[in-house]
Amino acid sequence: MSIDHKQIAISRLATQFKESTNLISYIKTLLIEANTLEDIFNSILNDRWIDTAVGIQLDILGVIVGQPREIIDSELYGYFGFAVNLESGSFGSLSDNSVGERFRANREPIFGKRILSDSEYRLWIRARIITNITSSTPEDIIQQIKFFINAEQIIFTDGDTEYSISISKILTEEEKATLLNSNIVPKTAGVKVNYITQYDFGSFFSFQGVPNSRGLGSINNPNLGGKFGKLII
Repeated sequence: MSIDHKQIAISRLATQFKESTNLISYIKTLLIEANTLEDIFNSILNDRWIDTAVGIQLDILGVIVGQPREIIDSELYGYFGFAVNLESGSFGSLSDNSVGERFRANREPIFGKRILSDSEYRLWIRARIITNITSSTPEDIIQQIKFFINAEQIIFTDGDTEYSISISKILTEEEKATLLNSNIVPKTAGVKVNYITQYDFGSFFSFQGVPNSRGLGSINNPNLGGKFGKLII
């Protein structure tokens, strides 16, 4: 919170000078630069965090953690469009912020590389920080995927020089492409990762003993039973 040095100085005047308009105007003039410096110092303290930084300040944070802003292929991110374009997204929804895509700027590319928006870039910077400090253990990998795509549950199956991942969320094309085509999720050198299935958390079909799963359905009651998962690839 910025300090208003002009108001503080005026409030400290002796009683006989509180109505002196000339003196008050003179003090305000002297302290204009003090307020300007106060705003700058306040910005340095508060506008250099991931949540508050914008533009070049966010770029500096990206450089520090090793995450460029221009890194993602344009095809990984969807845009709003109409039904004639099968790759386009719909309008958003006030009741569900996961629905819909943003509008594409007039000169924003749809192929090749593009510059991430500030909100997209913040997510990648946070994810890169986690990747930078990871030990690439199964738990580290699970937590990174949970964070990046906001999934409730990750099933990690270890194997011989490889492991398999199943995700409790029906992935968007952007999320799927990011997992398959980027290095934002930690990966142990020489170990193969297989992204197998995606499923609805809390309503997926499985056999007894799997947490949050449901059993077989019923012709007489469509509300019973779980949904089959889908292959990621």
